[in-house]
Amino acid sequence: MIKNCRLKIKNSQRGVSLIITFLIMTIMLAIVLSISVILYSEVKIISNIGNSVSAFYSAQTGAEEVLYFDRKVIPNGGNRGICSICATCDSGDCMSCSASTSILEGGGTGCDAQNCTNCQIKYNSSFNDRTYFINVIVTPDNEPGVYIFNIKSKGGYKNSFRSLELNSVSE
Repeated sequence: MIKNCRLKIKNSQRGVSLIITFLIMTIMLAIVLSISVILYSEVKIISNIGNSVSAFYSAQTGAEEVLYFDRKVIPNGGNRGICSICATCDSGDCMSCSASTSILEGGGTGCDAQNCTNCQIKYNSSFNDRTYFINVIVTPDNEPGVYIFNIKSKGGYKNSFRSLELNSVSE
């Protein structure tokens, strides 16, 4: 009779190892699933980095184009070339180009291409599925003969957009 009691106790403890094994496997599965969710979101972010870099380069291209026209394509008798960009830039490179007096002056139409002292120029361009939007403002500073030159360029590629802003003061 005592033997039977001991057997019953031993037999009732055999299922505990199965429960402990199941518990350990459940914990391991939860850890693996958590890690896979984290890695999936990271891979998704990393896959979009290429588009982001391309969008930044588009914005940089727009800013470099503005600087090129401002310093290299100066009209005769003018002091900077950015205010005449709508007339000198190819229509494909400077789409929807508009030059007006600066917002500080209350806006208006046209911009003095010779003096280029108080102008706002806006245009956009696209190439190889990339786009950039340009907003340039040239305003006089408090000191006479000093001008603030502000370039805002926003580049885009697919669903990524990056912006950069350049400011300079010239005399």
